[in-house]
Amino acid sequence: MNEKTQVVLTSNLKELKLSTMVKSYEILIRQALESKWSYDEFLLELTQRELSVRSENRLKRRLREAKFPLMKTLEDFDYEAAPDLDVRLIQDLKRCEYISQKRNVILLGKSGTGNYRKFLFMERNNNTI
Repeated sequence: MNEKTQVVLTSNLKELKLSTMVKSYEILIRQALESKWSYDEFLLELTQRELSVRSENRLKRRLREAKFPLMKTLEDFDYEAAPDLDVRLIQDLKRCEYISQKRNVILLGKSGTGNYRKFLFMERNNNTI
């Protein structure tokens, strides 16, 4: 790609607010040439990167705007502190199949047993905030 084309392309991408494409198109052009990608494959990879970063940024923004008091994960959860908790059920919920099955989940338990943490994890894990 000649320098003039590169400058115009970069300017166009910036004006369209496609910042990830601006950052990654040169690297992807090299990869595409080395791997002999078709134009379609190149464009697909370029747009997928843009969408992926936007999705990540959207999730981060929503989590920040939600102002959750603490961000914890199920990996941090002390299952020994809640011996009555069915760990298999939690692992099952972690897969979030209830969403595709259009089923509701109700978390019940004594105060301080981590219900809120489980809810936050499920929300964050599925980008449903």
